[in-house]
Amino acid sequence: MELITVSRKGGMAFDVSVGRHHLTCDMAPEDGGAGAGLSPVEMFAGSLGACIAMMVQCYCETCGCDGDVGVSLALELLPKPKRIGAVVVDVELPRGVSEDRRDAIRRVVRECVIHETLRHPPDVDVEILTDRELRPDPEPVGAGTLELRRN
Repeated sequence: MELITVSRKGGMAFDVSVGRHHLTCDMAPEDGGAGAGLSPVEMFAGSLGACIAMMVQCYCETCGCDGDVGVSLALELLPKPKRIGAVVVDVELPRGVSEDRRDAIRRVVRECVIHETLRHPPDVDVEILTDRELRPDPEPVGAGTLELRRN
């Protein structure tokens, strides 16, 4: 995978970049931001929803079901520690998807990478670095690693 970088745009807004793609992440005004983009929690939930939608859309097209898949999500936030406590996902199927395909669709949903990641949390290795410790052109080293080349 390509390196994902996050850099400050101003205020609480950040640019999230992956290759040639960019999006803005910002906090809501009531949380100290300007609301110029999705909040980190919305981006997280949106990633789950998009992953599910793409997987189910592919399944439906493979089965010959024309039409668009839609996904809606609702989150419950818990206070201490502040986190997402529950996610409710509604998957809207195209017309013509038969009842007997619903179990297979549930399996497809569970196999979405983001859903599997939530079920089997990854190790998160955080390293705090100064400007001097990073190369100007950090790149991932080796397949599947998160290491950055450093001086």
